[in-house]
Amino acid sequence: MELAGGVSFVPTPDGWLVHTPGEDFLAVSAPGGDRPDRPPLDDPGLTEVFAEEGVLAPIPARRPGAVDLTGDGPLFEAVAHLLGQAGLRTAEQDVAVRVAVAPWPRDTLFRRLAAEAGDTGAALHLGFAEGRRWYAGPFWTGPGTASYEDLRLRRLAASPWPGELGAHWAWLDSGGAPEPDRTHPAGAHVVAALIVADVWAYLHGRDAPGTGVQAGFDPATGLLTRHPVLPVPGGLMTEQP
Repeated sequence: MELAGGVSFVPTPDGWLVHTPGEDFLAVSAPGGDRPDRPPLDDPGLTEVFAEEGVLAPIPARRPGAVDLTGDGPLFEAVAHLLGQAGLRTAEQDVAVRVAVAPWPRDTLFRRLAAEAGDTGAALHLGFAEGRRWYAGPFWTGPGTASYEDLRLRRLAASPWPGELGAHWAWLDSGGAPEPDRTHPAGAHVVAALIVADVWAYLHGRDAPGTGVQAGFDPATGLLTRHPVLPVPGGLMTEQP
């Protein structure tokens, strides 16, 4: 066990006031003699309480493998920066997670990466902007979780303009580009944080909130939405030419 991030030990006349990561308070009495800057963590009873209150957390086991980051634009720069800050190694060999980001949808690329992920088993996270919103995910972590292909099929099925939506993606793939959005720094950085938090959680054996979920952030309103994406059963929905 190790101290969880965000814990504070505030000295009091009788000991310490412990502010937990969950923003609760614990009053802890000091033992006799010189008082250290924090309570003794080798006390079994205190250790048990601290673990229950989230003051102590298990040391996470790290999955082997690196993060392969590909893409361009402000989201690429933001994700690269946060991966480094989180201590996550990027490389093109021994890949555990692939992250592909772009300033707008890269339909052909994302479909290819989704197919490759199914073959290699490496997890796949995506990020891009569409309209004025920035999106993260869905984060594919293995069979049974939704991928970009599932998201794509469900978006086409739900859209009142599936032909126009497909034509828009094809235009972007052919070299088209939307007008630049001057609010992109806020959107890109919010979505980059969501992506890196998911990747860190996955690599350390924890549940990634973005697994099978597409998160969208609108810088104009400050609204963050999260939509679960269900895998599409084989043959249930197909794209018509």
